[in-house]
Amino acid sequence: MKSTRTCLQARKTFSAAAIVAALAVPFLAQSPAALAASDAPKQKPNIIVILADDYGWGSSGCYGAPAELKTPHLDRLAREGRRFNNAYAPSSVCSPTRYGLMTGRYDWRTRGDGGGVIGAAAPLQIETDRLTLASLCKGQGYRTGAFGKWHLGLQAGPRRTDWNKPLAPGPRAIGFDYFFGIAANAWNGPHAFIENETLLGRIPGEEVKVMENYSPTNYTKGIKEQYDTRLLMDEFTNKATDWIGKNSSEPFFVYYAATAVHKPHDYHPRFTGSPFDKYGNFIEELDWCVGQILDHLDRLKLADNTLVIFTSDNGGVIYRGDPEIKYAMDAGLAINGPLRGGKHSEFEGGFREPFLVRWPGKVPAGTVSDQVICLTDILATLAGMFDVPLPNGNAEDSFNAWRLFTEENPGLPIRDHVIMHAANSTYAIRMGDWKLIERKAPKQNELYNIKEDVAETNNLIDANADRAAQMQKILSEARDRGYTRPGAVK
Repeated sequence: MKSTRTCLQARKTFSAAAIVAALAVPFLAQSPAALAASDAPKQKPNIIVILADDYGWGSSGCYGAPAELKTPHLDRLAREGRRFNNAYAPSSVCSPTRYGLMTGRYDWRTRGDGGGVIGAAAPLQIETDRLTLASLCKGQGYRTGAFGKWHLGLQAGPRRTDWNKPLAPGPRAIGFDYFFGIAANAWNGPHAFIENETLLGRIPGEEVKVMENYSPTNYTKGIKEQYDTRLLMDEFTNKATDWIGKNSSEPFFVYYAATAVHKPHDYHPRFTGSPFDKYGNFIEELDWCVGQILDHLDRLKLADNTLVIFTSDNGGVIYRGDPEIKYAMDAGLAINGPLRGGKHSEFEGGFREPFLVRWPGKVPAGTVSDQVICLTDILATLAGMFDVPLPNGNAEDSFNAWRLFTEENPGLPIRDHVIMHAANSTYAIRMGDWKLIERKAPKQNELYNIKEDVAETNNLIDANADRAAQMQKILSEARDRGYTRPGAVK
């Protein structure tokens, strides 16, 4: 593990309640001697997972952004914890990654090869009897809260969400004690906050109807007042920090899903003056919100016993047809650093994410890891930290990365491959330093050595046909088998 002087360098047959009970028993049944012999922490930490939206690999100082972009709080996380250089989202678009993060399972195993984002009025995508980050933590006695953008669906399918009825099942059906946020993207609607199963601000006697055309001109009938998109991040942060304060007497798990830096690039008016204009201002608001959470932990004297993870759902948008993004790029911001492509694509810029981990005294400060991890690994990592087994048929694509968080020197990889799925349904697989992109015809496949060629400019498949064939075989078998984590079979 190299040090850095600066930060630059199938459903189950049991219920969700049964999962919680089953997970609680093994932990409580451990003898003191067994716990001492394990690598599990002796005290359960608080856990905060912060998921940014469309936030590119190169968009903070600790990942090489220009000094003019101010990200002091993200840089602080890197300085006080560990920065990962090879962390991958399982998808290059929003909701499939959120499913993978929550469940430790590739989304395409549930929805097939569609690959795209779900609609704002889609039903709940996560089976209520499936293990999630929230139900895992709840089973260990944690209070669990989710804040911000949900975009994993509400109510039961197959119909579209009826905003006039209780929004259940939703976050609280998969292990969260409390939810405050919005259904999907800021401009999708309904343009009001949701608390638990309730759409806030409804006009009594009026039908709620979302006028939806996927643009900033969307509006919602039947609510007293639409939220101000410029104030969303402030509201989420205030709710999250207030909830932490009220629940800090017990271990807590917080899932904070930011709307930054997804369109619309609407930020609080106090953020002005970035040389990267609106896009830069929005990044700096995201950083400020992270800082508010870190400062709140400091005030409550909780920082030393809190595991904080910061990452993003997919790569940043690099579409120059968007004038705000074009301005930032022309001003010198490489949104995804040296990586090729961005959100939606099958290239590294679509999948490789910033990934910062801090737990003082447990995660070595100021360190950088080149180990390969996937956002699906967080579930198995927390289970490993708790020293509890994963139920069969759950977390099928989740590997325990706890050692990678804490190791002083790099050990063996925890996984031999990562599968990625682009919004256009293209699959890719990374094995070691190599990445295969599967096209519709095998002769069109692409193979890159991404350690030597991170920008994916030199297709080496002709000279490495055997390697490509082996990677294709592993990809195909993983799809057919239904899991990649050994022991995850039902």
